[in-house]
Amino acid sequence: MADTFGRFAALPIGPLLAARDGGLTLATTAAADTNRCARSDFALADGLVGVEFALWGDDDLAAVVGFVTAAAALDESPGSNGDGIGWELATGRLVQGIGAIATGLPVVAHGDIVGLRVAFGSPSRLTLYLNGVLVHQRDLLLAGPLHFAAGLAASKAGGLCLAVNAGQWGARSEAALAGWKLDANASATPPVRLADADWLSAPGDSPANARYEGLVAEGVSLVQELSFWPWGGDPVSQTAAAQCLVADADGVLDALALSGGSGESVRILMVDESAMLADAQPAFRCAIDQIEINDDGSKTLHLRDAHDYLSQTLNRGVFLPNIEPLAWKPQPVVIGAVASVPAAGGNSDATAMFLADVPVFVEAVMDRGDLMEPGTFSSSPDGQQLLMKSPPVTPVVADLSSIGPGMAPATLTAAVADVMGRLRQGAWSAADCGAVDAATGYAGVGYYAGTSITGRDALNAILPSFGVGCYQDAAGVLRFIQVVAPESFTGPMAFELSEAVMASDLVGVPDEAPNLTRRMAYRPNAQALGASDLVTDVIDVPQARRDELTALYRGQVYAAGPLDPHYRRADAADPVISLFWNAADAQAEIDRVVAIYQRQRFFYQVTVRGDQQLAPLPGQVGRLTYGRYGLADGKPVLVRRVERNPATGDVVLTVWG
Repeated sequence: MADTFGRFAALPIGPLLAARDGGLTLATTAAADTNRCARSDFALADGLVGVEFALWGDDDLAAVVGFVTAAAALDESPGSNGDGIGWELATGRLVQGIGAIATGLPVVAHGDIVGLRVAFGSPSRLTLYLNGVLVHQRDLLLAGPLHFAAGLAASKAGGLCLAVNAGQWGARSEAALAGWKLDANASATPPVRLADADWLSAPGDSPANARYEGLVAEGVSLVQELSFWPWGGDPVSQTAAAQCLVADADGVLDALALSGGSGESVRILMVDESAMLADAQPAFRCAIDQIEINDDGSKTLHLRDAHDYLSQTLNRGVFLPNIEPLAWKPQPVVIGAVASVPAAGGNSDATAMFLADVPVFVEAVMDRGDLMEPGTFSSSPDGQQLLMKSPPVTPVVADLSSIGPGMAPATLTAAVADVMGRLRQGAWSAADCGAVDAATGYAGVGYYAGTSITGRDALNAILPSFGVGCYQDAAGVLRFIQVVAPESFTGPMAFELSEAVMASDLVGVPDEAPNLTRRMAYRPNAQALGASDLVTDVIDVPQARRDELTALYRGQVYAAGPLDPHYRRADAADPVISLFWNAADAQAEIDRVVAIYQRQRFFYQVTVRGDQQLAPLPGQVGRLTYGRYGLADGKPVLVRRVERNPATGDVVLTVWG
C-alpha cells in the first residue's frame, strides 16, 4: 500500500504565500517579509517524524522552518508565538514564543539541505540537521499534534523558493529517513482469520482465543518460481503466487472484496489441530492481488508475492525546479562501475554537471570524447557533481564507480544491498548473495538508469550477469540461487522421485535456450555517443576510443568450448550484454554457461499426489528416475518451478536437467 507523505497545504495558508507543484514547493506571490506561515496538510502526534527543506532563488535566504500546532497564526512566522518553534536559517537562531531559545547555529546558504526531526514523548526531542550533519538537539516543549511549517521573505514573487522532502525521496539526514507520513495501519481493518477447518488459538497464544473461520476449501495452491532462466526469455514478474477457494455464504469477505484489498498482507501457516499457534510453521507470505466473487457462496482469493515494494521507483531523488531543463526528472541511479555516464548541466554554462543520485568516484571525464586532464575538473563536496574549470563543449561523459576509486565494481551482495537499501527493505538473503560471490570470485558489475526505474527492473538487469535467479521462501525472504548444471552438484539430494510415486505420466520438453550465445559483451556504456558527438581530431580521440564510446559496450569475449549440436545457432548469435566491468568475469561466466550446454538440456514436469512432506524449493537439486526419456538410471535435476498444496499434498514440479 502506497505511503501518504506530507506536503504544504494549499489552504489555509499565510498571506502572499503559495503552495506549488502539488504542495511540494513554497514561494511568495509578491514582495513579502517573513511574517507569514505555510503548514503541512496533516499533523502528526506520535512516533519519530521529520522533514527536510531545500531553498533556492535570487533573493537572500530569509526563511524560517519549524513546527506549529493547528492553533498557530498564519500571519506570523513559525516560532514567533507559543504555538510553534522556528529555525531562522539566515541568523542561526532557534526561536519559540518571545525570543531565541538557542543561538549560534550554522548559517544556512542556498543549496544547503536542512532537516528537522521530532521524537514524540515525555518530553519530545527535537533534532536539527544541516547537509546531513546533526547541528543541534534539545527537548521540545510543544505538544502535538504538530504540522511542519515554513515562512519566507522575498523582494518579488518567486524570489525565494523552498521544497520539502517528507521522505518520498532520498534522505540527506535522519530527518527525512523518519519521514512525515500517515500511519498506514491507523485505518487498517481488523485482520480476517481463515483456516481449512474451524480453529481457536490457545489462551496462551498471541493473539489469544482468536477464532479462525473454516472457510478455505481444498487448501491453498502455492507457486514458487525462479525469476530468471539462462538464455530462456524474459524474467518472470512474480516469483511467487497463491490461490484458494473460500466458501463464504455468510459474507465474511464481502467488505474486503468490495474494497479491493489489493496489497494487503497475507500470512499462511501450517499447524496441527491440537497444537498452539506458536508451534505453527510458515508456509507462505504474500499479498492480496484480487478477490474474485464467484457467486453468493464462494470467492476466489488470488495472492501475489510479498515483495510488492520491488515495483516502487528506485530513483530516490528528483531535480528541483531551480534547474528548469531537469525540473522534477528522476536523478540517475548508479550502482557499481559504469562507463560513459552522461553529465547533465546544472547551471547556465554547464560548469556544474550532475552525475548520480549518490556520491561517486570519478575515474575519467571526456568532453566530446576528448579525455580531460587533471585540474580541469573536480568533484563537488557531495560527490554527485562535476565542477568544471571552464565551460565544456559537451556532451560530457564520465567513467565512475559508486563503490570506490579505481572503477571498483559492485559484487552481487553489494548490488542487491544497494537496491534493497534504496527501497528500505531487509527481507532478502545476503548469505545467498555472498555464497555466489565466493563461488564465482567475480569482481562485479555496474548498473545505470537515467530514467525512472523500479527495483524489480534493476534486479532483472543485474542478476542475469551472474546467472542468478531469485525466489521467495516460505517466510517471505527473497532468496538468490545461481543456476548450475545439476550433475555438478555434490551435496545431498533434496528429493528422490520415481514413476512409482507419480500421479500421471512425466512430461518432457527440450530446453531450446533461445537466447544462448557464445559471446558476452561487458562494460556497457551508460550512453553510447554518436559520431557527431566526438571531436574530429583523431589524435585527441583515437579510432579505438571512438569505437568504444560509440558502441553499446566497451568489449566482448568468446567461449570456444564444445556445444551440443542442438544449440548450433548459438555460434552466430549476437552477444548477450552483461554488466560486468572486467573482461575476466565475462569470460568466466560465458565459459561456464557454454559448458552447461555442451549436452542437450530438457525440462520435465512431474505430478505427485498426497505427499505433504514433498516441499522442494526453486534451485534445489534432486534425482529423477523414469522408465523413458533416458531417465531409467536416474538423473540429477534442478527445480525451476514448484506448485503445491500443503493441505492435500498435491505437488507439480518443473525441473531441468
